[in-house]
Amino acid sequence: MANRTEKTAKTVKGTNPQFLVEKIIRQRIYDSMYWKEHCFALTAELVVDKGMDLRYIGGVYAGNIKPTPFLCLALKMLQIQPEKDIVLEFIQQEEFKYIRALGAMYLRLTFDSTEIYKYLEPLYNDFRKLRYMNKMGRFEAIYMDDFIDNLLREDRYCDIQLPRLQRRWALEEVEVLPAYKSLLDGDLVAMSDSDDEEEEDSKKEKPRLTSRRRSRSRDREREVGDRREVREREKMRERRERGEDEPGPSNRDDRRRERDRSRDRDRRDRKDDDRRDRKKESSSRRGGADNDEEREIAEANALRAKLGMAPLER
Repeated sequence: MANRTEKTAKTVKGTNPQFLVEKIIRQRIYDSMYWKEHCFALTAELVVDKGMDLRYIGGVYAGNIKPTPFLCLALKMLQIQPEKDIVLEFIQQEEFKYIRALGAMYLRLTFDSTEIYKYLEPLYNDFRKLRYMNKMGRFEAIYMDDFIDNLLREDRYCDIQLPRLQRRWALEEVEVLPAYKSLLDGDLVAMSDSDDEEEEDSKKEKPRLTSRRRSRSRDREREVGDRREVREREKMRERRERGEDEPGPSNRDDRRRERDRSRDRDRRDRKDDDRRDRKKESSSRRGGADNDEEREIAEANALRAKLGMAPLER
């Protein structure tokens, strides 16, 4: 049968390599036209030619679950189980990026944890763009380092349940793997050094500015103090020339008392003025009312005289 695994193939993760793909998706791949037309009787050498024709990656898409050619070739590699050297050649491919992605997917499914970290982590430095088909059948743009990161971090990718991967820190504690070193570490160290130098320069410059400000404020205070002393000396000279005594504590008390007395007098005068004004206003109001009454009485008497009537009595 064309869908059977090679007799010389070894078990992977304790099971048939093709069983790493779920049965429903595996059956959809067997029923697809790409599998029947392009994956029949393929060998490890011919898989390279088919991988060169790939134009996108992905799992299954559309409502009827159609597999992508990338997923079909991944299942074909699980079926024929190529040698390790061939898979490493796939990963080291610099010209054809989709062949590298295909080799990385097969390596993630079949190799152990230490080899996965050893061979896939260097691919973080590949920033080429890939076309990824989502489940809606639409293309999305991703990068090779994102693809590798999803293989190392996600539990399910491209509609394949990825085997369990040991944590890197656990392998580092057992000293199976060395500590991870990124190519960006040098740039980060250089950036941190430049930031530290800028902070040191800013710290050195700030005290100078504050010292200048303090010196200026001190000079101003001294100038103001000198002016005050000069004014006081001039006042003292004028008083001596006039024959006045220096102001002592007794003179100050007398002046305060005089000020208080003058304030009291002013208050009293204001109150008296207010009272007088009120009296004048009240008297003017009364006089105006009397005048109005007299006018009304005079007008009424004039009318009564014309009519021949007796005048009104006041």
